[in-house]
Amino acid sequence: MIFKDVLKERIHHDLGFDFFTKEGSPDATFSVLVKEKAVLCGMIFVPTIVKLVDEEFFLEPLEPAAKPRVHAIRRDGETVGAGEAVAEISGNAEVLLKAERTICNVISELSGIATHVRNQLSAVGGQHSASGESVFLLDTRKDDPLMRSEHKYAVRVGGARNHRAGFYDGILIKDNDISVYGGIRKAIDVRLADSKFLTRIEIEIGKLSDLRLALDDGRVDAILLDNMSPGMLREAVSMITKSGRSYLVEASGIGEYGLKEISETGIGFISLSSLIRKASYIDVSMKALS
Repeated sequence: MIFKDVLKERIHHDLGFDFFTKEGSPDATFSVLVKEKAVLCGMIFVPTIVKLVDEEFFLEPLEPAAKPRVHAIRRDGETVGAGEAVAEISGNAEVLLKAERTICNVISELSGIATHVRNQLSAVGGQHSASGESVFLLDTRKDDPLMRSEHKYAVRVGGARNHRAGFYDGILIKDNDISVYGGIRKAIDVRLADSKFLTRIEIEIGKLSDLRLALDDGRVDAILLDNMSPGMLREAVSMITKSGRSYLVEASGIGEYGLKEISETGIGFISLSSLIRKASYIDVSMKALS
């Protein structure tokens, strides 16, 4: 299922199984309004939503009719103020009325994520890892897989980075893998045998003793330090630095510790399921222009 199929399914759940006609419906222009301050996201999907409604859910008119037109006033990633118009959409009124809810829902959901991410980034601004690079926030796979591509797009628009989308674009050796295969070295053996060329391998570490085993093995590309206190993270970063090898170093499961406190430990990345799961929807509406 590609993303257009997901959009079409969202529209289908809104419009049901009926067919629609443009006959007797006037042309109209609608303004898309963001009703609170936000980082705008989702505008790139609006023309596709309108086209899907027009071409997939409406019968072709008996007489030729102009296609709907989308004029973007603001772009994804821009900060918009309360009550600001971000787009104007013109075309057959019935088509636009049927597309209205999906347009508003997508912009509302994705702008909420982008806004939340941008706010979270302010807590780690200016912090650097032990290697001198800026500290980056990462998303996780703890979300709706059917919406994952659009959620990850919103995370990027907000200024954070994407972790792997699934098993197909990155290998993460987790604690369960280590338990199932009887140890760190064997788990790495199994995952390396499955890996494709250019695929990075990361291992989840919860104890400093396990970190020593992973460093002695030396075959992974990234290390995820899970559920560690700031003090343990500093010690882990020191061990990694002294190993003489270059690793991507990520912290997760930071719990009660603040982002700023974690970002000061020398790690390079912090993964947060809350980037998506704790985002609030932004109020978005469409209004017909007289």
